[in-house]
Amino acid sequence: MKNNILVGALIASLLSFIVYTSTYKDAENRELNVVQVKKKGTVKNKLSSASQDKEPNVNSIEYSNHVTSKKGSNKTLVKAIKKAMGEDASYQVAAYSLTKSSFAEVKNTSSAQKGGKIFELYLLMALYYQEKNGKMGSSTAIKVTKADHATDQGVSVGISYGPSYLRQQMLKGSTTAANALLRTIGAKTVLKVIKKAGATNTKITGNFKGTVGTTTASDLAAVMTSIYKGKVIGASYGQQLMVLLTGKNALTSKLSGTIYQIASDNLAAAIVQNSGNNYVIAAWTDKTDNYAKLGSAIGNFMNKQ
Repeated sequence: MKNNILVGALIASLLSFIVYTSTYKDAENRELNVVQVKKKGTVKNKLSSASQDKEPNVNSIEYSNHVTSKKGSNKTLVKAIKKAMGEDASYQVAAYSLTKSSFAEVKNTSSAQKGGKIFELYLLMALYYQEKNGKMGSSTAIKVTKADHATDQGVSVGISYGPSYLRQQMLKGSTTAANALLRTIGAKTVLKVIKKAGATNTKITGNFKGTVGTTTASDLAAVMTSIYKGKVIGASYGQQLMVLLTGKNALTSKLSGTIYQIASDNLAAAIVQNSGNNYVIAAWTDKTDNYAKLGSAIGNFMNKQ
């Protein structure tokens, strides 16, 4: 009798385990319904548990250690740039020899960046292009409007000035003068001119009171190269423009020779002439501490060509 009771208990336990296992597996494979309730009470979006486990599209994310270089880039120069910039910074670097065929474009981000003062360079190129083609000159009068006005001095609302005077004031820091020139020439014309120089990823979305637009190191290098070679605006205007680039930045702090440069926030560019080894550097990074090392690395490479 006792044996029958024991056997019965074992059978009951075994049946309970089988039922539990079956229920668990059923629950594990069961479809998960996610219900979204709108204000009107409509129900939609039936999602399976399998779809929730899909990995995100990593191709839409940029990583600081995912470094790429443009096809044809000199491998030695690429290596020097990567070493100078390290692995912790986001950056774009473009370096072109103006006397040899060597170049390198290296980046771990493709995003266009705020340009600030760099757009003064683009605006100057467009201004000289207009003068070269007879669309602006000494007889042109540009009346400053309220929309142009900023907090700086040098020009006044309601007064008309010539393009050369506004150019001078812009180079002295007048945001109002820069806005008057940009409005008169037009953003579309500025973009058209720099596109002729090879800038294809630049946008103008405002004026010099705030964010003028965005650009890339590659576009900046293309414009600087075009100015040096006298393309688009011609050799005479190109030389005049280069002379106006008298700013200083960390990118060229360890370089020697005749240097024409411009910088804005984390963007910087320079044309370097050194014993016939002439070259262009343009760069953006979120950590400018590496700029001196970067400039030195590129300069050392170019001077050995």
